[in-house]
Amino acid sequence: MRYGAIALVGAIVCVGQPVFADGDSALDAARHDVEGSDYLAARGALVSALDAGTAGPAELAQIYKLSGIVEGALGNDNAATESFEKWLAIDPKGALPAGTSPKITRPFDSAAATVKAREPLKVKVETSASPPSVTLVVVNDPDKLITRARVFVVADGKPEAKLEGAGTARITLALPRGERLDLRVQALDAHGNRVVELGSADVPIVITGGAPLVVTTKPAIKHRGTSDRGEPIVQRPLYLRWWMWTGVAVVFGGAGTYFGLQARDGANQLSALNAASQQHVFTEATDLASTTRRDAMFFNIGMGAAGVFAIGATVLYLTRPHMETARVGVVPQRGGGAVVVGGAF
Repeated sequence: MRYGAIALVGAIVCVGQPVFADGDSALDAARHDVEGSDYLAARGALVSALDAGTAGPAELAQIYKLSGIVEGALGNDNAATESFEKWLAIDPKGALPAGTSPKITRPFDSAAATVKAREPLKVKVETSASPPSVTLVVVNDPDKLITRARVFVVADGKPEAKLEGAGTARITLALPRGERLDLRVQALDAHGNRVVELGSADVPIVITGGAPLVVTTKPAIKHRGTSDRGEPIVQRPLYLRWWMWTGVAVVFGGAGTYFGLQARDGANQLSALNAASQQHVFTEATDLASTTRRDAMFFNIGMGAAGVFAIGATVLYLTRPHMETARVGVVPQRGGGAVVVGGAF
């Protein structure tokens, strides 16, 4: 007999705390229990339905409506009024059937008066095409129902993606990039139930004008032509072009050649002056000698610099990134030298 009593107690406990597979089953059970005036069982079923987090706005309104009826029938006026306020926030046109017990209508009337005197539940959506984003704006939520936002987005016909974020006033979610985004936005409570739904699969919220993100980097050097293997050819900066160095070598070579010729003429004049020294003063010879030495120095500097730039031009040409054929060289000549550049450019 004692074992039988224990089994009976266990059965009573299981009935008092029902377990449901999903929110819809729990809500159906709650409706059945309320119709049968089994308010304690209905209370447990309603808690399960709320915790399941699968209810849409209509089902959530039913959960709070039945919760208000249950609490009112059990004499819990404050809990009943709170549940009725949440019900009427979601469904402002909600009403109790005629002939409802005063124990239930009393907290309902109190809730209806409160809801009528305040701003209703209101949310809106703000969108941006660049960068693509959607913001759920909670304009007014007197019962603090909304704690999260969920967005279903289809970008350019791709498979639907789900995004979520938490918040109470403004909840912004970054969206994938696309030329067309189709959205469904849901305002969720703490359990995941849908308090408000904006947009649908048939009539979505649409964002257009966006475009896929193209990341580009500005090259430090430009490409010009292709190599023998078909690869892009990288062009060097201007100051590292072989022909630029060749031009500088030519300038220095030309200047050096000029001063070389001047030094040669000065040396010839100095020899003639010394041969007829009796006809000239000494200062003429010293001035001419000084000028000749200066011209010779400039000749050496010019030809030396020309040689350096010619060598540099040769190296740059041999390591050039594009297919040019040319020949660069310094050719000594009588009384100076010359930089020779030849080939195809």
